[in-house]
Amino acid sequence: MNHHLLVIFISIGLFSCQNGNVDSQNIVEPQVSANEYISFGDSSFATDNSMTAADLVTAFETGESDTVFATVAGPITKVCTTKGCWMSTAIDSNNSLFVDYDYEFLLPTNSKGQKMVMTGYAYWDSTTVAELKHYAEDRGASEEEIASIMNPTGEVKFKAKGVKIAISTSNEE
Repeated sequence: MNHHLLVIFISIGLFSCQNGNVDSQNIVEPQVSANEYISFGDSSFATDNSMTAADLVTAFETGESDTVFATVAGPITKVCTTKGCWMSTAIDSNNSLFVDYDYEFLLPTNSKGQKMVMTGYAYWDSTTVAELKHYAEDRGASEEEIASIMNPTGEVKFKAKGVKIAISTSNEE
């Protein structure tokens, strides 16, 4: 039995060491443009088949449920600069989707502008004046801007169970 294994390994070695002619002009270097992610919270979700925040809000507003479970992708437009305990992503050029995670995890406080994919659920909620002022303070708003907050808001919000922040692995300079 040992002799048979030795013959197999020698045969594999001989075949793998053959010097074939390779036309160097036909070699194509792979262009890697896939994303890798840093995960926060539940990382078991797939990043494909995600929707935009605008699509999510439309689905929520036209649906019959008070909760919509979804995977959403987009840029991080704001993040809590104190702890990373909340973020937002663009719905459109004037509106953002507020995202929190109940302190199950925290995002890097410098993640604004990075692309992310998150999973969780959308729900309708109001935000009190005190909460709005707290969030404005977290993002570094001026005293004047904080003082001008006078009315609560009602909006679609998102409770993330997991967030993946994209790391570009492109080998292009």
